[in-house]
Amino acid sequence: MLIKHVAPAIVLAAAGAVALAPAPSVAQSYPNKPVNIIVPFNPGGGADSSQRTFNKFAEPIVGQSLVVINKAGAGGTRGWAEFVRKKADGYTMAIVTPPFNVIPALARPKQTGYTLDQFTNICIYAVVPDVLLVRSESKWKTFADLVKDAKSRPGKLKVANTGKLGADLMTTLLIEDAAGIKLTKVPFTGGSKSFKAILSGTVEVMVGSAKFATKGKGRLRTLGITSKKRAAGLSDIPTFTELGYNVVSERFRAFAGPKGLSKKVVDYWGDVCEKVVKNSDFRAAMKKIGQPAQYRGPAEAQASINGMAKRMKALVEKYDLAK
Repeated sequence: MLIKHVAPAIVLAAAGAVALAPAPSVAQSYPNKPVNIIVPFNPGGGADSSQRTFNKFAEPIVGQSLVVINKAGAGGTRGWAEFVRKKADGYTMAIVTPPFNVIPALARPKQTGYTLDQFTNICIYAVVPDVLLVRSESKWKTFADLVKDAKSRPGKLKVANTGKLGADLMTTLLIEDAAGIKLTKVPFTGGSKSFKAILSGTVEVMVGSAKFATKGKGRLRTLGITSKKRAAGLSDIPTFTELGYNVVSERFRAFAGPKGLSKKVVDYWGDVCEKVVKNSDFRAAMKKIGQPAQYRGPAEAQASINGMAKRMKALVEKYDLAK
C-alpha cells in the first residue's frame, strides 16, 4: 500500500523489504479507514523522520494508510495543543517527543494550551541522545577547543535550538553548566530549520538529536554526544562523560492518542508498536538515521515519561524558566 502524506514526502531508506505481518485481532473493526498522525514539527526534522520510518513499517500491519500531518510552530506546542482537542476515536494520533511536549506544560501551562494529562501515552519506540555540532570547516576540532573559545567570548557564540523550551534548550543548559560557558540560544521551529541555520552560518553551533550527526556527515563535525556510552552507529563520537562533563540526556520518540482513548485502541497500538520495533529492518532503518529503536509498552512508557517530567520540573525551577 502506498503511503499518503499531506506534507511533502521525505524519502527514507530501510534495509530490506517490509514483510507483511498479521494485524492484531481487533483489526476487523479498527482501524477501518486511514489514520491521521500529527507531527508538530517541520518535514525533515528528527521527529518527522522517525515517525515516517515508523509508519513505513506499521502500515503493512495496520492495513490502512498512516497519514502524516505536519503542524509546526512554537516548538511543537501548537500542533499538540490542537491534537489534544481531537476526538479520542483512534483516528487522530500523534508523535510526542518528551521532553519537547513536557517542558512547556511545566514552565508555561497557561500559554502552552495543554496539560500532560491530556495525552494517552501508548509506547516509546526510540530513545535518542543529543549531539553538539559545528561546521566541518570550523576551527574547533574538539569540544575542548570550543569551550576555550566560548570562555574567552561569553555569549558570542550562537547555538541553534528547536523551540524556546525544548529538549535542545535543556541539553544546551546542561552543557553550559557543566563546561562553565555561556552561549546565545537561537530558537527555530524544528530540527531541519536548525540544521539549515548551522549549514548557512547563521549560527556557529547546533544542539539537536543524534539524527543530525548522521545527516550532517561531511558537512558538520560532532563534538560530543549525551548518551551514557558511545552510541551504536556513532561510535566515533565521544560522550560528554568521556570528555569529563556530566551531561547525559535523552529524548523519546513516543506514540500517543488524546485523553480518553479506549483500552482497545491503546492495546492495539501497543501491539503494533512492539511488532514494528521487533522488526530488524526497522531497527536498521532507525539506526541509519541516528535514532536507536527501543520498545517500551504503555505502562513502561508512561512511567518513563512521568520520570522525565519530574527531572524536567527540577530543571525548570533551577533555571527559572517559568515566566
